[in-house]
Amino acid sequence: MSRYVFHELIGTGGMGEVWRATDTTLNREVAIKLLKPEHAEDPIGRSRFESEAKHAAALHHPNVVAVYDVGEMPTASGLMRPFLVMELVDHKPLSELIRDGRPLAPEVVRDLLGQAGDALAAAHRAGIVHRDVKPANLLVTPQRKVKVTDFGIARAQASTGITGTGQVMGTPQYLSPEQARGEKATPASDVYSLGVVAFECLAGYRPFQKETPVATAIAHLHDPVPPLPDHVPADLAAIVMRSLQKDPSLRYADAAAFTSAIIGHGAADPDADATTVVAAAAGDATATSVMDPVPSPTQNYVGMQGAAGGPEGPPPPRYQDPYDRYDEDDDQRPWYKKPFNIIVILMLVAVIVAIIWIISTLAADPKTPPANDTSTTPSASPTPTPSEEPEEEPKPVEINEDDYVGRNVDEVRSELDDLGLKVKVAVQDNDGSYEPDTVAGLDPTRNLYEGDPITIRYYGERPVVEQPPAEEEPDEEESDEEEPTDGESSDWGIPELPGDETGNGNGNGGGNG
Repeated sequence: MSRYVFHELIGTGGMGEVWRATDTTLNREVAIKLLKPEHAEDPIGRSRFESEAKHAAALHHPNVVAVYDVGEMPTASGLMRPFLVMELVDHKPLSELIRDGRPLAPEVVRDLLGQAGDALAAAHRAGIVHRDVKPANLLVTPQRKVKVTDFGIARAQASTGITGTGQVMGTPQYLSPEQARGEKATPASDVYSLGVVAFECLAGYRPFQKETPVATAIAHLHDPVPPLPDHVPADLAAIVMRSLQKDPSLRYADAAAFTSAIIGHGAADPDADATTVVAAAAGDATATSVMDPVPSPTQNYVGMQGAAGGPEGPPPPRYQDPYDRYDEDDDQRPWYKKPFNIIVILMLVAVIVAIIWIISTLAADPKTPPANDTSTTPSASPTPTPSEEPEEEPKPVEINEDDYVGRNVDEVRSELDDLGLKVKVAVQDNDGSYEPDTVAGLDPTRNLYEGDPITIRYYGERPVVEQPPAEEEPDEEESDEEEPTDGESSDWGIPELPGDETGNGNGNGGGNG
């Protein structure tokens, strides 16, 4: 590793940590992803790490984070930690850009999902299925370019993969129905996940979000997809609804077909089924309705009204531009962050300090009488009134729940304490599918400031079933022992544990930051 000089930790995931570093041979900045020490000796963890390197290196696409090098780094204890040397991307994950729940403008969604779909189309052409498409794995640069990352649980379609049959891989909120059943993922599975991401970007919330990961996965299997808000154009709503079909054969076959539809501004499907979807999503509108011109993605979208000459309908929602996170608009900043307000606050503080200084000076020098005071009786010195210093506004704290789910509760608690939050923990039942003391979720995850309370929900110990003691062979002398009477049972009454033999897997992708 003498070729690479580490500078700073820039991100952590479920299995790896990412460092900004310099490649001294090629004299360029890179990102180095290291497998965490606790996973370095885990065969499955190492296999996923190697899978990420192999699949990402096989793809040469401008919307895929490039992998430059792989290797192993020895630690002081002699443990070998695998590492990947990757393209360093100045980015924010899409999950951070949509965290406040405000919908994105339809044209922005077309742009972002079109780029992501193009990257996944290249993977599908190479025979690779990502299997964990979610906002945290879609990186957005300040130049509005999307980079798909984390091929850690991806697999070649012709391969049996690194997981057992029936094991569930992926993130429950973005999991396709066939993945939830433990079946083999196909390119149509990635299309479903893209549909969930598109739904969340357009609506501001996910189509399926339940209290537990298992309940969320079941919702993907059985619950109908809720309708998108009325402000979503009918053709775009139809594309999303087709992508979210329970039956993979009714979706777009792969990411290339999805991308062609979402950036083509055309009909979602020429057949009758797609026409039905459009009609359902658009109300009285039909699939053949003439659409109004679509505004440019660079417009503000704030306060837009109906088409000229048409009836005045309710104004569309105030969309957010995700790229404003890089250069936050003055109207979106908290009042205490606006430059003018900062200047006013500083001036007020200066005036208060000056007044206190003047009063304190006069109180310390009682020999100086007022100019018009001819009395020889000394007057009492005025007592300065203490002035309260303005309290410092609490700083906002940004939390991405996906960065903490599945990790050790004590480790997560320490990190949240360092962010200034008041951490509480709550244990929840473990049906046997999860490692004890691993984080199940955080509450709340939005609108947090330093000093706010936050609760970590984590899984408790797996249930323990006591085995019955072995029956002893009766002695011949005791052959006249009483037979069981009615109402007594020789059955131990051990309840069957829930779940199947294969268990429920828990997808875990380590992002690039």
